[in-house]
Amino acid sequence: MKKLFLTAMAFAALMSAPVLTSCSDEDEPGGGGGGQGEAVEIGGGALEEDMTLDATKEYLLTGTLTVPDGVTLTIPAGTTIRAQKGFDKYIIVAQGGKIEAKGTATQPIVFTADDESAAEPGYWGGLIVNGKAPISGGGTSAAEVDNDQMYGGTDEADNSGSIQYVKLLYTGARSSADVEHNGLTLNGVGSGTTIDHIYILEGADDAIEFFGGSVDVDNLLAVNCDDDMFDFTQGYSGKLSNCYGVWEAGFTSTEEDPRGVEADGNLDGNYPEHNPQSDFTIENMTIENLSDYEMNDAIKIRRGAKATITNALVKGSGPISDLVDMTDSKGVADNASVISVTTENAATDVEMVYVPDPEDDPDGQTLTCTATVDVVSGNAGASQSDFAWTGYAFGASSETPSVVTETLPTDISADLTLDASKVYLIEGSVIVNDGATLTIPAGTTIRAKEGFANYLLVAQGGKIMAEGTAENPITFTAENEADAKAGYWGGVIINGKAPISGDNAGTLGSTEINNDFKYGGTNSADNSGVLKYVRILYTGANSSDEIEHNGLTLNGVGNGTVIENIYVADGADDAIEFFGGSVNVTGLLAVNCDDDMFDFTQGYCGTLKDCYGRWEAEFVSTEEDPRGVEADGNLDGNYPEHTPQSDFAIENMTIENLSATQEMHDAIKVRRGAKASITNALVKGSGLISDLVDLTDGRGTADNASDINVTNEATDVTTETNKGTCTATVTVASGNTGCTLDFAWTGYNL
Repeated sequence: MKKLFLTAMAFAALMSAPVLTSCSDEDEPGGGGGGQGEAVEIGGGALEEDMTLDATKEYLLTGTLTVPDGVTLTIPAGTTIRAQKGFDKYIIVAQGGKIEAKGTATQPIVFTADDESAAEPGYWGGLIVNGKAPISGGGTSAAEVDNDQMYGGTDEADNSGSIQYVKLLYTGARSSADVEHNGLTLNGVGSGTTIDHIYILEGADDAIEFFGGSVDVDNLLAVNCDDDMFDFTQGYSGKLSNCYGVWEAGFTSTEEDPRGVEADGNLDGNYPEHNPQSDFTIENMTIENLSDYEMNDAIKIRRGAKATITNALVKGSGPISDLVDMTDSKGVADNASVISVTTENAATDVEMVYVPDPEDDPDGQTLTCTATVDVVSGNAGASQSDFAWTGYAFGASSETPSVVTETLPTDISADLTLDASKVYLIEGSVIVNDGATLTIPAGTTIRAKEGFANYLLVAQGGKIMAEGTAENPITFTAENEADAKAGYWGGVIINGKAPISGDNAGTLGSTEINNDFKYGGTNSADNSGVLKYVRILYTGANSSDEIEHNGLTLNGVGNGTVIENIYVADGADDAIEFFGGSVNVTGLLAVNCDDDMFDFTQGYCGTLKDCYGRWEAEFVSTEEDPRGVEADGNLDGNYPEHTPQSDFAIENMTIENLSATQEMHDAIKVRRGAKASITNALVKGSGLISDLVDLTDGRGTADNASDINVTNEATDVTTETNKGTCTATVTVASGNTGCTLDFAWTGYNL
């Protein structure tokens, strides 16, 4: 196998562990996979310096990868790490080390087996994080799988990094019956660590186990894990929220007493005198058994643990011995525990008294717990929709979760409502015709095949009702996200009947990418439907340099249409372009779009509010003059006599250039008769910007009644204001805050 060392690693690091090499798919164990062309080997020792992986590459874990004190491992969104088979194939973050694994809903980070065709629970180790937060007994303790690695301490707020939108598949390898990996092991991890949106599938031990510490975990899905779904011990004092554990039909366990929740106050119940004892919270939890295998307890709290569990739901057709069990021979649960649970399963038993078996424990004492256990009706448990990003289909009847994919019809002439549990494919030009409504429920994913001809167009008189939510957005993306880039597919186009600039009232325009579809008219209040909480990714395919898609194209769209909370990323042309019309758009985040962030033309007369455009550090444009704002009064500046000319407003806007190499032609360009009212605008970033505001053009300046108020916090602006002969008002003021809207729903970290 040819070995190619990464040039980013120092020579000394290359001569010692961990080794990083690349190998062809042909050389990879199990044939590799992912279509990346090469896999970079990691593992075999401790990092000697910070390491940042590359999401365009695939990684092969060939041994133990240790992130030691003072070192950070950064794993970008969309990265896949495949592990060879074996107990020693795992990643451990030592005390003082950090992992920054920040996936997104559309580009999660995936840890899986190198040969998924042969993968099973216990194929490889898992992910372990060791922190400095308190554990019961004080001091430190040795990690189960590596006694040389310690955890615990006195820093409750210890920060071991971030783990977000991460999938952990086929974990739990063991060296003995007593020494085995979990999916995610959190040893004394502090509350300064961020952990949310975790998916653990087919693990051979617990899905997640907390050994002390104070870290909170939010949004955790555990499917077919062999022992406990959620395990707490050794003085854990944080909170687990919105967690769902499920055994599917056909699941069987190799363990003696697998459970939904298992909680000990101290390590193995052998240290009742230790402090602190576990004192933790679970909010919004579902435990579901669909298998024929008996679950020992849905909720087991014991050995001095204090649990506050609210909005818990136990469901499924499979057997469960005890709904709640608060007893154990080594001590019952803390009497201050409070549990509220609804059962939709046959299990109803609540065990509060431990009575020793004389044969097993002739000297044992009867132990009674007086904690509060309320079996109530109406608890909803975890929100399934919050796990849409995983691709998991709830209610699956086999060990391998499946998602049904359907191809959208290209001709939608009657009302059509999609199903959020399915994935839909755009193959060809999908047209929503006059009189038809396409309804897309929250959480739906629509993938497009590669190519210019693959797009969605809502024709005049048609409607789209795409109402996502912050917790459950609608996503338009590439069919193959692993190979996706800007320009992969077309985009989303809406054609309305609102006025556009022309030589007479009711002028019609022809859609740029398909001249057979018209837009424009006389109805400013025209209603083309709703777009809320919608993500549009990898758009901008072109048929020529002059004909290319935007992310979202609004052609003569009326203000009866509702467009709020839109995310456009990695587009090969503009993020959004308004061709006339009067529609208002609120809450728009545009990231790494190749031409303009916000483009207005052909008589647009609405308002764009709370908008943020960003180029990241490595962004490079293929366009000659990419901008933040580009505004023309009429189409291409060739029709200064047309009415109406663009007369629009922008409120609360941020434009940010962080690119190390790409010059932004203008942050704000208003020209060719356009009248703009721009308030609370902020321009910032370290990248070069030629003009902060430019109101000039060879085909006409901005309308003299334009009024622009902008704050400049950019560090490299060549010219602040270029007005030429235009007498419009441009105020470069301090104190503008720009867009302060929270875009956390997108999965993108501003």
